Amino acid sequence: MKTSPPQLTLPAMLTVAGLVGCSVAIWIQWLSGDPAYPKFPPGPIFFIAVAAIVTFAARWWWTPLIGSAFALLVTSGWFAHLPMQMQRLTRPGATGGFPPGIFVGTLGIIVSLFLADVAGLVATVSNYRSRRHAIEGVRMLLRCFGAIFLLMGALVIATGLHTDRYHNLMHMSWGALAFAVSFLGVKTAKYFCIGSGLFYLILAILGLTIGDSGMGRAWRAGPMLLHTGDHVFHLVLGCIFLGFGFVTERRRHLQEDPA
Repeated sequence: MKTSPPQLTLPAMLTVAGLVGCSVAIWIQWLSGDPAYPKFPPGPIFFIAVAAIVTFAARWWWTPLIGSAFALLVTSGWFAHLPMQMQRLTRPGATGGFPPGIFVGTLGIIVSLFLADVAGLVATVSNYRSRRHAIEGVRMLLRCFGAIFLLMGALVIATGLHTDRYHNLMHMSWGALAFAVSFLGVKTAKYFCIGSGLFYLILAILGLTIGDSGMGRAWRAGPMLLHTGDHVFHLVLGCIFLGFGFVTERRRHLQEDPA
């Protein structure tokens, strides 16, 4: 007897809607002549790819968290350039060739990001509370995040986006390592998550505390130049991996001692 595939919950569907909405909004801005997109923007491809993961990997309870984490990354970058973003809302005519499109696209990004941020977190908590999950999920988490980091890094290089190459290299290296660790034992994956979480949390805290407050908390960590958006993303990423590392340990104990 065939079992029906897991259905997306309402919060998960809203997460997908937010991710797709961001893609559409970015394309509207681009077609409206926004100078921030001199070439074909790769951002919508990322959003659609993550939305596909949330949609077709519904069997794993944590997949909405990937959508929320990616949306939070873009949200942190949006707030890091808040004055420029507000100009797109208040003075769209001074930004691009088609002011209504600039305004609608910017507003669409704000609403869609907020929807994906909140709905993804709600869907993750709801899924965790309502389903029984195998501890193997942490390995799949590393595979998905590792593949996303590698794909994003490769697209950044291929499209020639203006970004810190050392920062991009760090994330690509972590993605390759995470993908490799995911094929090892669950215990190894758990400790890798905890170690990754501590690393990203320390990186975020240092940037937020000793970064130059007059330059958007800019902080040069070795050859990398990190800004506020990077610090916020590292903070969220660190919490996610640290939490998954300890949740995996708790699930192991529950399975070994059901009493």
